[in-house]
Amino acid sequence: MNSAADVRLVPLGPSHSSRTLAWANDAVVSRLMNRAKPVSASEHQTWFASILNRTDCRFFAVEQDDEPRHVGNVWLWDIDSRHRKAEIRIVIGEASVRGRGAGSEAIDLISRHAFETLQLHRLYAYVLSINPGGRRAFEKAGFVLEGTLREDRWVGDQFVDAYVLARLAR
Repeated sequence: MNSAADVRLVPLGPSHSSRTLAWANDAVVSRLMNRAKPVSASEHQTWFASILNRTDCRFFAVEQDDEPRHVGNVWLWDIDSRHRKAEIRIVIGEASVRGRGAGSEAIDLISRHAFETLQLHRLYAYVLSINPGGRRAFEKAGFVLEGTLREDRWVGDQFVDAYVLARLAR
């Protein structure tokens, strides 16, 4: 799946594992994703092997540039075929790419895949209030704010709000 900004989604595979682990343990990314503790190499290997065979989620690597450069991951989580909905989660791990549109392009691409290929009707996301760039990326990709879960998550030493954003198939 390609976009005009030369962002493409490819199925997450073994070649994406090491960067995914590095991002999971990056202090900035971990805070924005509200990770409670570092991930060991063995924990990561077990998790990575388990996601490849799941049917309730779809994982993609976000690649950019002419030579494929893995800059992040985006996935559909908790795919509910009865109600035709799923949660979108994303991480743009490469700091040099953040704030330049790759996230919103990846969100739009996976949204189109979810609507056109998987026939989903509703996509939603939770974005922490400490991540205004994440919220902007979802809004730029056509998501609208549906509500605020006040002081919903404990991050570091404080409770923070979580925004619920959604996009419907049209």
